[in-house]
Amino acid sequence: MGKEALNWLGELAIIHTTGVETDGRYCMIELYATKEGSPPWHVHQREDEGFYVLEGELTVFVGDKTYKAKAGDYLLAPKGIPHTYTVDSPGYARVMLICSPAGFEEAVRQMSTPAESLEPPKNEDMEIDYDKISSLAAQYGVEFVDAP
Repeated sequence: MGKEALNWLGELAIIHTTGVETDGRYCMIELYATKEGSPPWHVHQREDEGFYVLEGELTVFVGDKTYKAKAGDYLLAPKGIPHTYTVDSPGYARVMLICSPAGFEEAVRQMSTPAESLEPPKNEDMEIDYDKISSLAAQYGVEFVDAP
């Protein structure tokens, strides 16, 4: 299957592998994470979410723990544990999200618009309706929560 590029909450997301190809075991989404696109604290009820940093640096918050991550680092946000991240490097950090089991790629699709290029969207071009996003996320077992 070909790559699918999306503007997802102010960031570029490229779906590489879906549950269709992995018999539901996992999905892989390449994310060009930006300082402006950092998500609110949230928790996944259905899948574990792994972060493999390809380029740049991030701070990943998982529960009450804080991790500094750079290219080559891998971190896991297990299901049921609130998490978020911030980008520390200039521009963006490139991260491969690995979610198991698959299904989160459908949430990403529902919350996104097709990308016109493989460049991260400009923040001033994005309007995010978090009430709508929260409702869509809930359909896929993702809930926005307060920081632990």
